[in-house]
Amino acid sequence: MSLAAACPSHNGLKIFRPVPSVQMTARKSLYRKHLYIIDDDSSVRSALSRSLLHLGYDVQHFEGSHAFFEKAVLFRPAVLLVDMQMPGINGAQLQASLRERGWRVPVIFISGESTVQQAITAMKQGALDFLVKPFDLDRLERAVDSAIELEVRQMWALSRQEECRQRLKALKPREFDAYLCLAKGHGYGEMMRALGISLPSAKQYRTAVMRKRKFASLAELLAFDKELNWAEPELGERPQQL
Repeated sequence: MSLAAACPSHNGLKIFRPVPSVQMTARKSLYRKHLYIIDDDSSVRSALSRSLLHLGYDVQHFEGSHAFFEKAVLFRPAVLLVDMQMPGINGAQLQASLRERGWRVPVIFISGESTVQQAITAMKQGALDFLVKPFDLDRLERAVDSAIELEVRQMWALSRQEECRQRLKALKPREFDAYLCLAKGHGYGEMMRALGISLPSAKQYRTAVMRKRKFASLAELLAFDKELNWAEPELGERPQQL
């Protein structure tokens, strides 16, 4: 099977993501590393592309935000290397647009004349780094490697979360409510009050949850729930229903 699986167009962006693999870990991936350079200066694009291709990255480059949205074919794991000061849609606006479209990807900004406020805004919106031109290639490589590592960890966490959610879909609605109570560490009394049920019903639902999901103990259920909900705040919150 190919390492990349095509996804539907996502708000105008064609996105490809790797097929989840048991061989993938937080720190080591079999996947290629994709870098997208968005800068209106052709000399900067060319220089960065040559350097980063030499370092082993798959590189696509674009002369501006409009070109990126129109032409980019996105593969993950990926990092965006974005010039802050561009005509039309600037770097911060590009970052905000991606967030609005629901596409979370590490962003590293590069700029020679950005203001402190622009840098602060970018970091608040989730940028991982802000490099001021001229910058050292070693510094750029470290920043990109850190971003790729974060991207891989997040992708793996989301893949594992989806696997865990699929495991919970076998539960009936009331059993799922009981699961949420157990995941909060509630005993029978707290479950009875929270769900408005009797003690026999609470015991029945607890037994059903443990049996259907093959949890050997409450500690195992809590560990499962922690894994289900592990992610950066940007990546998702606790599911209230499946």
